[in-house]
Amino acid sequence: MYQAIDANLAEIQERQAHSTRPLDKLAIWTFANVTDQEIRKEIFQLIHLTRSQLSMTARQIQEMRLDNYADAIGVKPELVSEDGTSPSNDAVVTKTTPASGPKSSTSLQDSSYSLPSGIIKSINPLHIPEIRLEIGRYLKKSTLTRCASVCRDWNQSFTPLLYSAVELTEKPGANPPVEALRHHETLIKSMSVAMDKLDPVYSHLLLPNLKTLDLDLSLPSNTIEPMIRNNSGIVFLKLSGIPVNDQTMVWKSVARLPHLEELTIRNQSVYDKKALWSACRRLKKLTFIHSKVERPLDSTIAGTPLEQTADFDLLRDLTISGCRFYMPAELMLITKCQNLERLEWKIDRHTTGDDETTLYAQDFIKNLASRKWPNMKSLAIKFPRNNDTVFAEVIRAFDNRTLEELDVLATNFGRLAFNALENHFLTLRVLNILNCPNLTSVNILEILVSCPHLQSLSAERIYAQYLDPNQKWPCRKTLQSLSIEFELAQEPILGESSVTTAMGKTPQELNEIVFACLDQLRELKHLTIGYPEYFDSRRTRTPAVIRLDIQLSKGLKKLAGLKQLNHFSMGALTGSLGPKEVDWMMNNWPNLVVLEGLSDTITKIPRQLVAKRRGITVK
Repeated sequence: MYQAIDANLAEIQERQAHSTRPLDKLAIWTFANVTDQEIRKEIFQLIHLTRSQLSMTARQIQEMRLDNYADAIGVKPELVSEDGTSPSNDAVVTKTTPASGPKSSTSLQDSSYSLPSGIIKSINPLHIPEIRLEIGRYLKKSTLTRCASVCRDWNQSFTPLLYSAVELTEKPGANPPVEALRHHETLIKSMSVAMDKLDPVYSHLLLPNLKTLDLDLSLPSNTIEPMIRNNSGIVFLKLSGIPVNDQTMVWKSVARLPHLEELTIRNQSVYDKKALWSACRRLKKLTFIHSKVERPLDSTIAGTPLEQTADFDLLRDLTISGCRFYMPAELMLITKCQNLERLEWKIDRHTTGDDETTLYAQDFIKNLASRKWPNMKSLAIKFPRNNDTVFAEVIRAFDNRTLEELDVLATNFGRLAFNALENHFLTLRVLNILNCPNLTSVNILEILVSCPHLQSLSAERIYAQYLDPNQKWPCRKTLQSLSIEFELAQEPILGESSVTTAMGKTPQELNEIVFACLDQLRELKHLTIGYPEYFDSRRTRTPAVIRLDIQLSKGLKKLAGLKQLNHFSMGALTGSLGPKEVDWMMNNWPNLVVLEGLSDTITKIPRQLVAKRRGITVK
């Protein structure tokens, strides 16, 4: 099972004489001292992740604490080799023992360690709490549980991570006992519940440091209100499954949370509007997802209209996605939030008629043009059945002010809207124009060569024929996320289905041009260069394509400089991928965490082998 891991360990040992990296030493020490196979395997998988996370080396961390560390814990240093004698080589574990007490029989049982300056021969990084903490952030719950049982030091390092974020599910035996939650109540900062109903025993927990509560209940549960009422420190709250008869009490309990800043309401029908709007009074962020604001069921349930509600002056971020409000209340709610900085408004095409959608759009444009929201810099919007002209009017309404983020995913955003967007190229940071069939490859390339502060771009495709490997993109120092498909075919003429390679260029040349252009994006953390075949039926791909080839011999090695990359997605491009390419990616991209698009059947590379060797999430 550990053949690949052992081979990698041998490679590390071979270069040990030329390396002082503490995580190389950690790998060797782990295999020599940690007997639990699961712990040992996971630590080794995550070494490459930890290496990128540490802001200073283990030696630097230890030296920073040398002056007062030993005195503070009342120990004196003692250099001990594995057989208990004086050290004779570099494979020494340095440990300390109490000033007046016997040595511990095993290094894993020692309560404290120190590496005195001047006699340090090697470093045991697992003795340093900062490194244990960094490793622990990536371990799964089952491994954290075992790590917390190794010794007192490890328990102190890993237990807070184990209980900081608690997840309750329907999976048998997966939930921690209530007694354990009570015992560690001060450690719990986040709790998510994905169940049919919340067991009443959990609703009475008192968690003084709970900041985030996510109740995703598929059935109405009367335990929601006491859970909220008993934990007044909640800052971020997500709710679904509120029974009709409990709504007034739930919203009143929400309104009494003194520190609440963000509220998300999902898949919920809201009847008591008066209590709801009262609960939203002090929020900074409000999100409605697939929810309804209904008519009052009877005279006992309040139905205060928005017209009679005071403005939400503190609200900075509002999302209304796929919802249906009684009365034309969606736009009215938006107009009540005059200090908005970000708006996401995606109208559900199945619940809104053409006339109503048009009315919403025109009224929104009028308010936007009149500077109803003077601080708005981020907009994600989707108006079903509206054409390019409407989106152009929306963009023009932002003239003479800053637009930094725009999301028009899967809309009719086209040439007119793009022309209006050109006025904001100097301030644009985030842009999502994916699945907008009215935009061309030239439009997308113009964004890359015209937006100096661009940080994230999601778009359809660029034909390699338009790329110039000698052209420097002004966003090369800021772009961190790029999702785009590169095609080697010549862009087809409208109405024609034939596909040919770009004139005057071979596929090899086009491949190298694409990789040469990508090589300048040294700050990239997320790169998608191909989409799955099933991505979206609306896409305008031609029947036949000439795809980018991601073999090393075709130019992939030009991307060796993308050292910040942590997520790489290949889509349908893996047909040419081989073990050499995968191994090259893992060796040249030290921060790689997710490798997406790897297919066992196509590449003949076992995905689990890749995951186990390097601790990478393979999708």
